[in-house]
Amino acid sequence: MTEIVRFAWQALHHHFTNDDLTGLASSRRKFASHLLPDLQTMIEEEIAPLSPKLFGVHQPREFLAMQLSDLVIREGEFVVPLTPLQYQDIDIGEDEPYASLHNGLWSFQIGDEPLAIFLSQFTDFEGRRYVQVEIAYLPGEQASAFSREFLRKIQAVGESSRNYRNKVLSFEPDGRHSGMQGSMRVHALPAVRRNDVVLSEATMARLDAHIFDFDRHREGLKRLGQSTQKGILLYGPPGTGKTHVIRYVSANLVGRTTLLVTAEQMKQIASYIALARTLQPSIVVLEDVDLVGRSREDIYGQKAESLLNRLLNEMDGLAPDADILFILTTNRPEHIEDALASRPGRVDEAIEIPLPDPACRERLIGLYGQTLVFEDGAVADAVARSEGSSAAYVKEMVRRLAQRSLARDGGDFVSREDVEVVFGDCAILSSRLNRRIVGLSEKTSRRQNAEEDECDCCD
Repeated sequence: MTEIVRFAWQALHHHFTNDDLTGLASSRRKFASHLLPDLQTMIEEEIAPLSPKLFGVHQPREFLAMQLSDLVIREGEFVVPLTPLQYQDIDIGEDEPYASLHNGLWSFQIGDEPLAIFLSQFTDFEGRRYVQVEIAYLPGEQASAFSREFLRKIQAVGESSRNYRNKVLSFEPDGRHSGMQGSMRVHALPAVRRNDVVLSEATMARLDAHIFDFDRHREGLKRLGQSTQKGILLYGPPGTGKTHVIRYVSANLVGRTTLLVTAEQMKQIASYIALARTLQPSIVVLEDVDLVGRSREDIYGQKAESLLNRLLNEMDGLAPDADILFILTTNRPEHIEDALASRPGRVDEAIEIPLPDPACRERLIGLYGQTLVFEDGAVADAVARSEGSSAAYVKEMVRRLAQRSLARDGGDFVSREDVEVVFGDCAILSSRLNRRIVGLSEKTSRRQNAEEDECDCCD
């Protein structure tokens, strides 16, 4: 009668045909959990020709890392049972998610020499998740050689990560407020063409010179002994399109992986920089950097200063050949610490994303209102009435024009009267909060308020 295998030690005993499993030799490697799809894929591809057996393994405690030495325990409360295989879908930015294995034990042979590979996960007490890969074998020439080569390959996989390369990634905060979670979010950003970025020719020229031209000459710079790490600060009022510029850069710098880091997640900046090194050439986006990288004179508390020091140290601690582009954004450049903003190697160039000039506002109206039909002079009126406003404000006003057209007759026609009514909406102009929400500058709102007071529109 065939013995029913219920425990990990039984599976290993039958596979190695040895009652004394203390003779097993093993080596293991630890990786960040987001590399699980890469590691599992490599294991499956490497041993598929060897007809392996795969077992699920029960993990009694999430916060304790399991090892193969745990699996050979035969009695007592720490005996490890086998379980059905457990899978979880992980988004890797493809049409189908990746079916990741929670814990898996593979047994196989090289010639007549048995080996086993154990893949497991655990969470440390700070909420960080890790993956371990361990290989075990009885001393033998073929098994020893396979183990050495396997460890070399699995380490190389951990240093390259093919599943997330050339994608836009971020981490979602977990319930423990660690700033990180085990799995990453892969963003499907829409393609952003150059014509979709409405900035002055001078600003576009600076983006070209310091980002796109720099990226194009990376290999030449390396050959000439120059660093390929670069820092760009995008600054300007709210709503001018700094995030849109980042989307444009990420979509058009072919071959780079983009990591999005919020101020809340800055406490884990070391983990992000480590991932950026793994996936280089890469882009690290630090949005609203003034929330962390503010001037030391404005910092209150040891925790805030510690975050600033951590950011500075990580940017300084990269190897000379690091192929990482940092893009920092802020609405308040005057509050950024000088050690961050004024030191080449951290920030090499500051590029203003300004409020749109009249030509840009006209292009924005055309871009956002491309399905609308404007009466002669209506666009010019809208351009004049939106002086000093942001791109976000123009976008919202065009939407309100479209809504007014639909409310009138369900059509797409925008008259000059529509422009006058929408841009002269007293509910916007009279509320400071509304003005900030739609991106209307104080200077412009004061001027428009004065005009409306003259015509008593709010009476």
